[in-house]
Amino acid sequence: MSTTRRLLIRALLVVTALATPACSFTGSVRDADAPTGPAPVATRSSGPALPSPPAAGSPSAATPTAGTPTAAPSTAPSTHPAGLPAATTTGALDRCHTAALTAGLSTPEAGAGQRYSTLTLTNSSGTACTVHGYGGLGLVDGAGAPLPTSQVRVPDPAPRTLVVRPGAGVTATLHWSVVPGPGDSSTGSCQPVPAALEVIPPDETTPLRVAWPGGPVCGAGTLAQTAYTAP
Repeated sequence: MSTTRRLLIRALLVVTALATPACSFTGSVRDADAPTGPAPVATRSSGPALPSPPAAGSPSAATPTAGTPTAAPSTAPSTHPAGLPAATTTGALDRCHTAALTAGLSTPEAGAGQRYSTLTLTNSSGTACTVHGYGGLGLVDGAGAPLPTSQVRVPDPAPRTLVVRPGAGVTATLHWSVVPGPGDSSTGSCQPVPAALEVIPPDETTPLRVAWPGGPVCGAGTLAQTAYTAP
């Protein structure tokens, strides 16, 4: 079994054990390795002490004389994301907006109460754009009403900025359980069977809707997702 699938299973098991029903996918998103208690208060490390300013009249405080070399100004590091082409006069590539994308889900793979499916975002526009991270997920019924969904973001592989050329796509792996757990019905189907999955591309707010082929999602709708990668 691959490292990514082991992480998906671990993330799903941990979050399923703590899951509570959610009203919509916008209210239940967490990282797989995030602590379950209150967030720690950020502190600033002390670091090395700053040197005292040189005393007046000391050699280090003297004004440079003519001919004394001075340090050249440092060059600021580039902030351009790795993997993107160099900026031109028109600027760097824009992110992929929802209107430029289509979404698709592969037929689920089954095994020992677990299900896996590949989520694909395809650039249907005529211009290259970028994708970075996870985006959002939400299960809905036939009328478009939200069903319990808890998105778990798996840290491996780490998110990175991807250039998506026209007609090309990026993929993420989804993993869920069909074994009833906390927050599930004790009789019949563990959760209502979704009709579709709403997919919000990274940094967007408008979702794409794709038919859901995977049956009920147990663990109160817990879906573990990897960051988007190049296929």
